[in-house]
Amino acid sequence: MSSYDVLIVGGGIVGLSTAYHILKKDGSKKVLVIDKSHGIGGGDSGKSAAAFRAFFYSRTNLALAHSSIEFYKHVQENEKFDLGMLFVGYLLIFDKEKYNRVSKVITDLKHRGLDCSEFEPEDLAKKLGIRTSLAGDEEAELMGLKDPYRGIYIPLAGILKPENLLEYYSREVQKLGGRIEFDTSVEKFIIEPKKLTGIPGEPFPWQEAEIKGVITNKGEIRSEKVIVAAGAWTHKLLDPIGIDCHSKPKKRQIFTIPASKPELNKLLYADGINKYNIMPFILLPGDVYLRPEPFEKAFWVGLSDDLGRPFILEENPQPEEKYYMYGIYPVLHQYFPQFTDMWPSSMWAGHYDISLDGQPVIFEDYNLIVSAGTSGSGIMKADAIGRITASLYYGEREAELYTGEAFRVSDLSLQYRKVEPELLII
Repeated sequence: MSSYDVLIVGGGIVGLSTAYHILKKDGSKKVLVIDKSHGIGGGDSGKSAAAFRAFFYSRTNLALAHSSIEFYKHVQENEKFDLGMLFVGYLLIFDKEKYNRVSKVITDLKHRGLDCSEFEPEDLAKKLGIRTSLAGDEEAELMGLKDPYRGIYIPLAGILKPENLLEYYSREVQKLGGRIEFDTSVEKFIIEPKKLTGIPGEPFPWQEAEIKGVITNKGEIRSEKVIVAAGAWTHKLLDPIGIDCHSKPKKRQIFTIPASKPELNKLLYADGINKYNIMPFILLPGDVYLRPEPFEKAFWVGLSDDLGRPFILEENPQPEEKYYMYGIYPVLHQYFPQFTDMWPSSMWAGHYDISLDGQPVIFEDYNLIVSAGTSGSGIMKADAIGRITASLYYGEREAELYTGEAFRVSDLSLQYRKVEPELLII
């Protein structure tokens, strides 16, 4: 049996960020992070599309994302740790109907000082080769695809390497004296009464009980505080002990398309949009996204399907080639003819841990802290989530984000939850 001040279940981006910020506040704490995977990035964090943007209507979303992005920028520029972070920007492409729905929101964001610019259809065609008129195309009409009407370009956005960010936090946690153990899975939580009676079989329903550790495949681990930051696996761990994390997993898939012909190479290294001469992260009408992967000379493409996609946890989620063939490709090659007859060279699948309102859920109950529900924004918001979770551990009313902003810890709780809804739905 081993004993710690803090046991963190989950060695993904949220668990590692939380461990880092707990140790930054007090390096004397004995902190252990455990994960059931074989190594860094073995869970959903390593399967992320790892794109980021500081452009949200919700002040909650904006605070979490912007402060995390600024911290990552500091790590890369000042600490000289390469995160593969490139501010290539986001390009949101709207048809006329959707643009009219979001135009007021975009105007409000501009008035609040958030930077963006607009692309006309002719700009989209000239700079990126996007097909801007689908009139007369039977396949496009059958699918209900509409002409691009406006592009909104967001400069404070981009991509990074998820494995590099995970490696940074892992390195820092261990430098600060924390331990990380992989191939360690939780089999059971240790539940004990606060006041022991010595009667066999306790705790009984009439006793006030709390979590005092876990039993793993490698033995018993006791801890003064347990933090569960296991992403899509959180509900599987907590449901058996009657704690509701208010988040559920949904499978998400990414497909790699190599820039193996001149037209695609030209698209990947598009001139004049950002300082790197690399295309931005693009969201098309039809919700297909296209992410540049210049380090591999390729594109990552995906589509988040909701209705019909079950809330279910797959221990080893597998990508579905037919999903690309019949879900993504028909939309992708209509807007970008450059992708005609292009098929994935590789593919993978993970989960989004989707919360009740799309915002993180961070709360404490029975001596257990839960940090879950990143809803597909784990990489984007991880540093802020780690700071808030660490502040909850230390009993602080507010967490100081990297930007200096004070964030009330209870705003992401269940009992005192206070989050702004997101009106820029993309």
